[in-house]
Amino acid sequence: FRMFTIQLIVLAVLFTTATYAAIYLRTRALLYESLLLQAENHFELVVTARAWNADHNGVWVTKTAGVETNPYLEELGIVAEVDTTSGETLTLRNPAIMAFEISERLESRMGVTYHLVALDPVNPENLPTEWEREGLLRFTGDPSPVHAIETLPSGRRIYRYMEPLVVESDCVICHAAQDYRIGQIAGATSIGIPVADIERQLATNALTLVLLGGLSIAAAVSSIGWMTSRLGQRIRDANALLERAAVTDELTGLLNRRGTLQRLDEELARFERSDEPLSVIMLDLDLFKAVNDTHGHAVGDSALKHVADAIRAEVRAYDVVGRFGGEEFLITTPYTDIDAAVALAERVRERVSTETV
Repeated sequence: FRMFTIQLIVLAVLFTTATYAAIYLRTRALLYESLLLQAENHFELVVTARAWNADHNGVWVTKTAGVETNPYLEELGIVAEVDTTSGETLTLRNPAIMAFEISERLESRMGVTYHLVALDPVNPENLPTEWEREGLLRFTGDPSPVHAIETLPSGRRIYRYMEPLVVESDCVICHAAQDYRIGQIAGATSIGIPVADIERQLATNALTLVLLGGLSIAAAVSSIGWMTSRLGQRIRDANALLERAAVTDELTGLLNRRGTLQRLDEELARFERSDEPLSVIMLDLDLFKAVNDTHGHAVGDSALKHVADAIRAEVRAYDVVGRFGGEEFLITTPYTDIDAAVALAERVRERVSTETV
């Protein structure tokens, strides 16, 4: 039974651990799925803004303090700055520089970075990191997006998402000198999302789940212990009842023949060890068959009960009384010599003779 309890506890611990581990893994997967969704949304936002800019062949803005002309446009042979008749200077914001400036705002407000990368960029700012370089090389054979957690040299961890940039007709205008072809993969857009908040949430969730799992395991172990203890007690009580029933005479409530002989063996063994006196009294009811024949077995049973009660009333608490046969009884009396046993037998005889059935 102890092994059964241990097995139940082990199963409860394993089940609880597996359940909370599954909850943690599912929560972790959902959080990282939300990162992927965020990255896809940021990517679509920037790509849409670039497409709008390209549809209008760039956007001219007033050159004010902090607004610099893109020097790389001149290298591509594009006029990027003009003076108006009103005396203002306008500068061209092409898709790349606009995306870069949007990226700066995203990073300052949300910590999200946007990086336009290429293996051989015009702007050195667009040189790829090692992870981005691996992604660019992969895009030559598989254009599907790539994503991973990257640890920067500063120790900051970010979620990286990158999709290839395919050359469209608007791109060829600005990059004619680079001999871009429509449909060619010219580079990629890399999105970086800080994961510190999500990892803190995961750590908090993990701690919470560990605490809840510990409490659940403790509760399960306590419940199993309590239930198996009660079950064990009931089994022991049932076994005790069965054992008593196996050695008890149903009619008189005394020990039956088997129980009487067992106790006699015990007392004989004790007698041999201690050498204390031990007496045994055998009783047989005279003319009992006539009672049954004359008055019926129901009256005979009642007579046997009366005799059993009479014997119990005369013996000591530690004397052993049993029904040895149909109308035969046996009394085992420890610490009793022959004279005391004869006196006890006489008292029982007199008591029985006065009983009225």
